[in-house]
Amino acid sequence: MTRRSKTTKLSSLLSELHVPLLILAAFLLGAGGMWLIMRSSSPGRPGKPPVERLPRSSATEPPDVSQLAPADAARILGDWNYDRHNWAHAIEHYQEAIADGADNPDVRTDLGNCFRFIGETQKALEQYQIAQTENPMHENSLFNQAGLYAEALHDDQRALAMAREFLKRFPQSDRAAAAGQLISKLEESDQSAPKP
Repeated sequence: MTRRSKTTKLSSLLSELHVPLLILAAFLLGAGGMWLIMRSSSPGRPGKPPVERLPRSSATEPPDVSQLAPADAARILGDWNYDRHNWAHAIEHYQEAIADGADNPDVRTDLGNCFRFIGETQKALEQYQIAQTENPMHENSLFNQAGLYAEALHDDQRALAMAREFLKRFPQSDRAAAAGQLISKLEESDQSAPKP
């Protein structure tokens, strides 16, 4: 009988401690796992903040253009600043690239985009128009011109004309659907506008 009461007491004690023991085991397992992760991910000197141990990222530094021709170097630095939305510096570099001989529709369109993003819409329009003069089959400059007329200059008639011209010249373009949507939107707003 004493044996049975000892078993019952032990069983009762285990059932009472079951949940706290599980919680303790889960905590120890989690803490141990975290310690292992932290230990293996910090091979540097102890006490230093993790930022100081990170190698400098090449993405944060401008590309090395020291071996390139001046026009190519300026264009690449313009592209690098453009990708970082550093519009003022991109403008400087694109203008330098054009002055050094890298005058092409892509550079003109990117320069126009930079002007557009800083609110210089007339300068943006001028660059898109120059790009179209240089190459009438340059899709981006014509498409961006339509968008500029619609969104920034609020000239729906010119935007419609540009978007229609885009579809006429580039019916197979990846942007043909977007041009079609712009046309539909502009035609819809034109129909809903009050007539004098």
